[in-house]
Amino acid sequence: MKTETNVIVIPESSGDNRQDINRRLLTEAGRIAGHLGGALQVLALGDDGEDPAFLKQCGVSTLYHAQDGSLSRYSPEVFAWAAQSALQKIPFRLLLLAHTDRGSDLAPRIAAYLDTSAVTDCVDMRIKDGMLVYARSLYGGQLEQEMSFAEPGREVATVRHEVLDVGKATPSGGLEVNRISVETSPDTVAVRSLEILPPDHRTVDILYAKRIIGAGAGCSDAELLKLVHELSDLLEGAVGTTRPMVDDGYVLRERMIGQTGKTVVPELYIALGISGSPHHVAGIQGSREILALNTDPRAPIFGVCDSGFVGNLKTVLPGLIDRIKRYRDKGQI
Repeated sequence: MKTETNVIVIPESSGDNRQDINRRLLTEAGRIAGHLGGALQVLALGDDGEDPAFLKQCGVSTLYHAQDGSLSRYSPEVFAWAAQSALQKIPFRLLLLAHTDRGSDLAPRIAAYLDTSAVTDCVDMRIKDGMLVYARSLYGGQLEQEMSFAEPGREVATVRHEVLDVGKATPSGGLEVNRISVETSPDTVAVRSLEILPPDHRTVDILYAKRIIGAGAGCSDAELLKLVHELSDLLEGAVGTTRPMVDDGYVLRERMIGQTGKTVVPELYIALGISGSPHHVAGIQGSREILALNTDPRAPIFGVCDSGFVGNLKTVLPGLIDRIKRYRDKGQI
């Protein structure tokens, strides 16, 4: 029996950082496809998908565009049914999605329709003796679990995009676009999406925040925390934190960043009163820009940040907030 070698990606379609996620995802999928000797392909559902020029730049050779009127707004049942309907017509070895809310929602559903299994929340994938081996992190990164399918066939997986390198992909020679008509039955829809509301930066999961204000042990009093939240409101950012702040009850555990917390990839990370322990730094290394403010000029955070400032938070933050307000009032930000 012939084993297929192509890798198909269902790209992220929402969120301000979707292109960064898709670039990481496509780069990793292209690497796997290269080792398998197959092609990198994309399955876009409805209006989802990326610009063809972007896909071509990322090495995608074929774009399958599944179309149906019911795909205008995301619904897990409808999108999973449409995906499996399209995939029944496409030979592939691996279907890969990002381990986001949508990816982790769709992958198991699609796998069930295809009579296979889904390996979710992978941190690495490799080829060993012709088999795909999936690695997952356990116990806060202390252990790594390897998994593989008993027999090679159609496999479904999600991967943490934040641990993937933004490697330089080899552009494809051309992009073939195939439009696929799929039909969805109203009987398969248990829940309908009525409206999509923009997230509130105060409550959004820090995994998806474009800007994060990190409050460390140096912010452990009510006055400073009030300033931190005021700064985050001005920048429309989310508040993240370190383990000591969680242990002392200043910030909720869901906001903790680091090896036993969350790994974030914001456009801007502002570290306030954070020394920069390896545990915390491991969770922010994928940030596009890191700005740090600390009273200790020898703090390890200054070794990993792009811009660092030595100063007292109670002195610097009020001035920074006032300056941002003035720029905002002048329409300069």
